[in-house]
Order: sequence, then C-alpha cells, then structure tokens
Amino acid sequence: MSHSVINKSLFAGFLQFDVKSGNIDSNLSRVEQGLAGIAASSNRISPGIIVLPELWATGFAYEKLPELSGKIPALLENLKTLSAKYQVHIAGSLPEHSGHSYYNTLFITAPTGLAGTYRKQRLFNPMQEDAFFTPGTEPRPIQTDLGPLGALVCYDLRFPELLREQTTLGADLLVISAQWPVPRLDHWRILVQARAIENQMFVVAANRCGTTDDTLFGGHSMIVGPDGSILLEAGKNEECKGAILDFEMVPTARTLFSTVPRKN
Repeated sequence: MSHSVINKSLFAGFLQFDVKSGNIDSNLSRVEQGLAGIAASSNRISPGIIVLPELWATGFAYEKLPELSGKIPALLENLKTLSAKYQVHIAGSLPEHSGHSYYNTLFITAPTGLAGTYRKQRLFNPMQEDAFFTPGTEPRPIQTDLGPLGALVCYDLRFPELLREQTTLGADLLVISAQWPVPRLDHWRILVQARAIENQMFVVAANRCGTTDDTLFGGHSMIVGPDGSILLEAGKNEECKGAILDFEMVPTARTLFSTVPRKN
C-alpha cells in the first residue's frame, strides 16, 4: 500500500472564483490567472496541489451537457500543460461522458500527465443532479506522485463513510471541489473541519463564489490541519491562496490516539 505524502512538506492552495455557466474559455482564463498569481506571490509552490471548485469550467449547464462534455478532453490537455508549467498537481471536477452516462468527475492532473479521477458518489437531488449525472461507485484514493489523495465532490462532504474508506487505504490529504451555497455555509465550515478531525488528515477545500440564477454561493474555501485547526480561509469573494503544509502534523495528531485504521 502506498502511504503518506512525499517529503515532509507540500504546498497546497485553492482558486476560489465565480464560475461562469457554460463558458469554458472564461473559466479557464480565470484558472490561468489564479495560478500565475499564486506562483508570483509564493516563494514555493512545488511540490504542490491546487484545488478548483466543482464543475469549475462549465457550471451546472445541463442544457449544454453533451456539447460541454465533448470539450473536456481538450481542456484536460490545457490543465496538463499548466501542471507541467508550474510543476504542481491540479484538482477539480468536470463533466465526464463515458459510455451512455455522464459523471461529475474530479480529475487530478500532474506535471507528468493525468494522475487519476474520482466520480462524485452522492448526487444532489434539489439541483436535479441525479437526473443528468450517474453516481460513482467504490470511492478509492487517487494514487499520485504526492502519495494517495482522498477526494470528495461537494454533497459527498455530508457522507463521512466515503472518505473513511479512502483514509483506510492510505490517504493523509483530502481535496474537496464544491459549489456550496450561502444558506448552508455554516454546514460547509463545520463539515470540512469534521472530516479533518475524524480522519486526522489535511483537507484542502475549494468552493466557488458568485451567483448563478438565484443561487448565491458561499466561498470560504479552506485549508484545515489534521487537528481541525483552520490554517487558511477565504472570504466570500474571489481569492487564490495557498500555504505550506507540514506533514509532521499528521503523525503528531495520531501520537496520543489514532482514529484511523489502515488496510494492508
């Protein structure tokens, strides 16, 4: 079993921005600007991972789903180029068309190419997500050069068993890609911390901000330590930030007691 994140420290960041529904070019431009901004303002971003919001390139533009999902392979090539340019991993969900189904899939690109994927397991009925997407099955950590990374997409955050399985398989870092609205912002902050505390792991959670139709999204992207401490938190507007994570915090949190069983 591959285990723990490479080296003892890692740069982690998030790009929090207003996702423009159906406008891949505009959203990709925002990601390019955000990455350039983080690189310019940070002394070090490699090795590292940058997390993007849920459906960051397309939004929930169901009426354009066939058209937009057809553009994702080319978009992933753009992301691979950006990963290579900045020598970082990039994580965020996109619509994936496979067979006769569409999935809300978190992709992680690495400097060397596509590292892996995680399909959203729990689809959000109030937004009719289950009418357009198919849920994923058997959540497992994504194996990367940084080590095994846990992943959740938005509504998945409310289901602790989805992460627990990934944690037992070696993940010490969780990435969350979300479009979480303002009315349930308190739930977002509490649940992100809870996933960190109960799994004694780092969490990097990217939420979008801005408005689509009559829904206002909450922002407050977060980086949380394995003891539940908030290491970095955005406000309600666009922000692109990051910090160095000290992975000595993981065994330290588990020294007194460990809530994390491991599978061989």
